Amino acid sequence: MVGTVVSYFEHKRRAKGGRARHIDPVIAEILEALLVLGGCAHRQMVADQIAQRRSGRSCPAEVAARDEIFAAFDAYLVWAAGRKTAPLLERPLGVGSYRWALTDAGARLLQLSAPASRMVR
Repeated sequence: MVGTVVSYFEHKRRAKGGRARHIDPVIAEILEALLVLGGCAHRQMVADQIAQRRSGRSCPAEVAARDEIFAAFDAYLVWAAGRKTAPLLERPLGVGSYRWALTDAGARLLQLSAPASRMVR
């Protein structure tokens, strides 16, 4: 849904030098989960939504998956802080908050890349 992605390890390698050209696949999952959850949600709800999508059944996120998702979000915010372009994600209640949200740029990206609905007659 969010375009071309690369491996998490490749993203981390490139992000250290400020040269990441593609979005992390976990960040893509976070963006999609936030879209489903209305654009803003507690980080545990986001992790649970991603776990549900990955497994195909309703279940809470396991500790390892949850930690991966939380680390990817934190790494993205650090990386995005050094960029000139608007970030896609934010903590709307400030640093230390567990509420995550799509920014206007993130919402626009997902609206533009959402698949068109097909009308059948």
